[in-house]
Amino acid sequence: MRSEDISAVIAIGGKGTRLKSITGTIPKPLFPINKISTLRRICLQLKKYGIIEINLTLGYCSEMFDKEIKDINSKLNLKINTFKEKIPLGECGALWEIKKKLNKEVIFINGDVVFSIDLKKFMDFHKRLNSRFTLLTHTSTHPEDSDLISAPNGTLIKNLYLKSNKNNQESIAYLGNAGMALFDSDLLNSVNPPEPGGNSSLLNHLAYKAFSQNILIYSYNTSEYIKDMGTERRFRQVEKDLEIGVVDQKCYANRQKALFLDRDNTLIKCNQNDYIIDATNLDFMTSEIKKIAIIAKQYDIVCLVTNQPQIARGILTLNELDHINSIIIKYCISYNLKIDTVSFCPHHPHSGFKDEIEILKSDCFCRKPNPGMLFELAFARNIDLSSSLLIGDSINDEKAALNAGCSFLNVNQL
Repeated sequence: MRSEDISAVIAIGGKGTRLKSITGTIPKPLFPINKISTLRRICLQLKKYGIIEINLTLGYCSEMFDKEIKDINSKLNLKINTFKEKIPLGECGALWEIKKKLNKEVIFINGDVVFSIDLKKFMDFHKRLNSRFTLLTHTSTHPEDSDLISAPNGTLIKNLYLKSNKNNQESIAYLGNAGMALFDSDLLNSVNPPEPGGNSSLLNHLAYKAFSQNILIYSYNTSEYIKDMGTERRFRQVEKDLEIGVVDQKCYANRQKALFLDRDNTLIKCNQNDYIIDATNLDFMTSEIKKIAIIAKQYDIVCLVTNQPQIARGILTLNELDHINSIIIKYCISYNLKIDTVSFCPHHPHSGFKDEIEILKSDCFCRKPNPGMLFELAFARNIDLSSSLLIGDSINDEKAALNAGCSFLNVNQL
């Protein structure tokens, strides 16, 4: 996939009523944060990765954007097209109006997000999986009012939980929609447009309808910075993050310092030679979680790395593991420990168990004390292992850290 063959669509039609106390009559994508508008920041990021064909879908106060668009277009040498809605079409409704102008692949971005994402990694992921729809996701710090997804194997989305659905509050998912997606423009021929005047987002309309047609949708989970500034609290946080350099530092184009965490007997209690196979058996190590949360502030990304041989033994499914991990992650968030990603080894080297899954019975490279999980994360997220730390409870954790070239701290020494 070549960046020059991708069309970008930036949806900037919202009224931004929750931010009126700061922006006044200025639409929020135009309002400067540290002297630069959010719209210009998005265009700068796209230009950085060679995406120059940009489509703006405009609604509220569309005429106010003309001067800024002209200036961005000339200074960045972009190809900006605009579509001005005559009636509100919702977040993604204008896509069907401009679909003939779009290239084969489309990157869709909400116009109120500030981000620094290594878009090349995002595009390579989309291409490698031959995906027709890829959502950028991250661990949600407010899952109770977010659109959520679950991807038990790490990438393939198995369920979508929309915040408009009351059942979402009962979901155990923890990955939230981050406001960016890559998709095949041909999907617009398979899905009907939303009704005019609605508030249909890309996720709850195009993604959901495609998902309902059994089209495979993938999750690109990232710990990079992407945050909407749609409320006063979020605006002030984004403003602060830009000032102290957090936004750019968390981009995978830069080396990341990682905190790797074992799970059993580090975050939750587990008896020796036993397995957690039921969420009702979770017994949290709250005191340790609080201490780890303080340490985590020194790192760019927090990664859970856990051996789960009960999958190979056939006594736990991927869905059940995802359920258990989701509960753990949400619990940790309640104590200010945000776990960005989960890696697990499903293998087991020994045979002879009643319901074992033979294909998973192997002496693999990912099972701790081998360093495979840490190496994979380092490659995918540009982690500097020499400046990273693994916290665990066992000699296998310590050896995994040594084999990967990172530091180790026993949870009992916190």
